Amino acid sequence: MNYPDIVNRLLDAGIDVAMPGTKQGICTSPYAVVQNAGTFRYAQSDRLGYTLITVHCYVPLYNYEQLDTLLQSVRSSLDALYPDLRFAGNEGAHIINDHFKANEGSLQYIIQRKTSLQ
Repeated sequence: MNYPDIVNRLLDAGIDVAMPGTKQGICTSPYAVVQNAGTFRYAQSDRLGYTLITVHCYVPLYNYEQLDTLLQSVRSSLDALYPDLRFAGNEGAHIINDHFKANEGSLQYIIQRKTSLQ
C-alpha cells in the first residue's frame, strides 16, 4: 500500500484529488488532499511500525452540507483498500478554512508496515 494507491482509488471513485500545496485561491468545488502524516514505530517492536495518512476534505464555504457527503464518499471508496489501509477512527472537527473560503474536515488512516526506523 502506498500513496499513489490511495490517490488512484479516490480518483476512480470520482473524487477530485489535489496534491498538498497545489490548490490556490477560493474553493469552488469539493476536493480532497491526501497527506502523509508521518511514519512511527510501535514501542514494543523495532521492526513494526505504521504510517498515518490524513485525507483533508474541502467544500465551498456556501455548501456546508456537501462536507458530510464528501467525507462519506472518501470513507466508502477507501474502505475497499482494507486491510492494507485502515480507518484510524479519527475524524477531525469540521472547521471553516478562511484561507480557501471553504469548509474543511479530515479523516485519518493507518498503513501498518515493517519499518527501518532505529
